[in-house]
Amino acid sequence: MIRIQEQNTCFSALHNPTCMAKIRLLLLFSAALLLLTVSSCKPMCPITSCQVRMEHLHGEQEFRGQPIYKKQNPKIGEKLPKQTGEVRKRNNDKSQRKN
Repeated sequence: MIRIQEQNTCFSALHNPTCMAKIRLLLLFSAALLLLTVSSCKPMCPITSCQVRMEHLHGEQEFRGQPIYKKQNPKIGEKLPKQTGEVRKRNNDKSQRKN
């Protein structure tokens, strides 16, 4: 006779106390991670014409200017083009103190 043994996984043997503890710990960790991500982010700015890219205020509430999926820090501007070459001298500048 061939005996077919049942696989001993946590999802097939829910009566096992160690498996139940693992599942509870996994659910608790998932809920804590979800709560942390939802509560830590500020809402997106509701004004569509507002072009501010940093965190800013409208009235008493603080909003973020970029979507969550954009990782660029707007204060540094990693994806902004770098200035290359020499700085051109402006000949048509009519200021009092020009160098």
